[in-house]
Amino acid sequence: MKILQKLASVIIVAAAAVACSHEVESVPPTITNTPEEACFALPIDASRTTIDPDGRSTRWSEGDNLAVWAKRSNDEYTLLGEKFMLRYFSTEWDKAYFVGNIPTMNEEEYTYYISYPTPTTINGTEATYTVASEQSGEYDGKYDIMVAEPTVNGSLTTGKRVELNTIMRHQMHAIKITIPEGRNLFGMKFYELEVTFPQDVVGDITLDVTNPEAVPTYTNTSNVIKVKNEKGFDAGDDIWVFVLPGTIDGDVSYKVRGEHRSSEVASYPLTRTMQAGHVTPIRMATPEIYPYYTAVIFSISQNNLGEEFNFFDIYDTNNTHMGRFERNAENKYVVDYEGEFDANIYDNTTWRVVFDSENAIVETQVNLGDITSYTEQTRYMNVPYLFSENFSTLAQYDGDYKSGPYTSTSAASTAGRDLAQYGIASGWTGARTGCDAAGTAILVSGRVDCVIAGATRAYGRLDSPELTGIKPNKSVKVKVTFDYGGSRSGTSTYYPVGRVGYTTSSGILSGYATQFNNNPTFTEISDPVEVPSIPTSGSASSLSKSMTYTISECSSSHRISWHVGHMGYKSWKIDNGYGWMYIDNIKVQITK
Repeated sequence: MKILQKLASVIIVAAAAVACSHEVESVPPTITNTPEEACFALPIDASRTTIDPDGRSTRWSEGDNLAVWAKRSNDEYTLLGEKFMLRYFSTEWDKAYFVGNIPTMNEEEYTYYISYPTPTTINGTEATYTVASEQSGEYDGKYDIMVAEPTVNGSLTTGKRVELNTIMRHQMHAIKITIPEGRNLFGMKFYELEVTFPQDVVGDITLDVTNPEAVPTYTNTSNVIKVKNEKGFDAGDDIWVFVLPGTIDGDVSYKVRGEHRSSEVASYPLTRTMQAGHVTPIRMATPEIYPYYTAVIFSISQNNLGEEFNFFDIYDTNNTHMGRFERNAENKYVVDYEGEFDANIYDNTTWRVVFDSENAIVETQVNLGDITSYTEQTRYMNVPYLFSENFSTLAQYDGDYKSGPYTSTSAASTAGRDLAQYGIASGWTGARTGCDAAGTAILVSGRVDCVIAGATRAYGRLDSPELTGIKPNKSVKVKVTFDYGGSRSGTSTYYPVGRVGYTTSSGILSGYATQFNNNPTFTEISDPVEVPSIPTSGSASSLSKSMTYTISECSSSHRISWHVGHMGYKSWKIDNGYGWMYIDNIKVQITK
């Protein structure tokens, strides 16, 4: 049967309650009785969902399905869009068999309605199908929607066979675009075709299955069709698209895209009624003049955040928004350009990337390096940590860490200061801190002053910026890791001690001092954990230890806080010493 050339096809439908073997045999399966399964037998010459090499006739293909309604004489429905799937098919048979599970039917006359394929949604006898705006360009029978003329016959019950004579009415219009031999002026295969019509041609179509002549209802429509196929198209190929019936009156424009280049937009006038069940043939030659296609592909190498991101936004060096990208399985996010392209605009520029997850918003930067016009090039990036700091921008400074609490400089010995003045990010504050060499670890110092009656001590502290990467009103568990080392002055009687915890106090926070107290006193720090075995002979450029610390309920107002003191006491001797802890490579991740 020439499906695409006829408005209607007469289909003799044999229906029976059956149980069939799944083996394909040289003869149709034996029909037996079963209380649940029914099998429609469609003549082989009515097959219709895979295009034959002649480009006109079609056959059934795996995965085809029908929807069936059955109405009793009292207008009640026993079947309401029940699915019947293609199960048995062979070119050696004269029928193809569709099987479905149905409820028991009374022995009486029914009015049957059939549609192809199974609808996207069913509302009573209204069937809604989606004709996608993106199609493969291959003949796809799921878009060749059909509704049968109503027919009356007996029930589909066990032990009884029924034949239904009906006519299937095509509801869609097909466009067959042929690229003539020798007329692909694009010069190579193309993989995308975008066609823009003057009227809407795709969307949702709602049909009344009881009346194939009824006017359909169209919703969620669009006037653009994109054909995408990884196998590509070349001269001599046919491209199939299905559209909603209607009148086209105006300019139709199209463009194609190859692997590395894209055509200009071509257009031509078209006035035509796209009748249901008909085919519009188009002979297309791709445009002769074509600019190149340039693309920068971003790929995620590693996710350091601790939870998956939902999407990210990219901004160029001028803070122009270059696109929002949902996370995908391909890990491929493309910023592309059609037409003439000047690589000098973006060569070695740094772009900002902002990631959005369930609990956080974090950002990183990507340097594009050398951009080559008219090619695809990949740039790799990581999803950043919730927070990190390696002090690479920290300048050398002495700070105030060598002063004691009861000297002429006692005010400076515990006073907090803003550390942004030394080249690191805004929000870092500290007391009794310093840096031995630019770009190396920061140090936090404690001091002890022994007198005959006891000892006085000064405690240093370091506080991070607030963890503003956490979304407002969110509370998450986070893991803090950092490297550390240490050193001291004075005799072996003295040794540095440290704690790590958090604070929710904002602003510049001071250290503190004690008098005649040989016990470690750490105040103004929440959930402190001891930093074990701080070395006494290390340096800023060689940190031998690392530590992990967990905050169970962390919000955007939390700050990581380190406090350092110097312990020990030399009885009955006036003496002093100071010890410090080096801190570097701080990383904070969300942990589930």
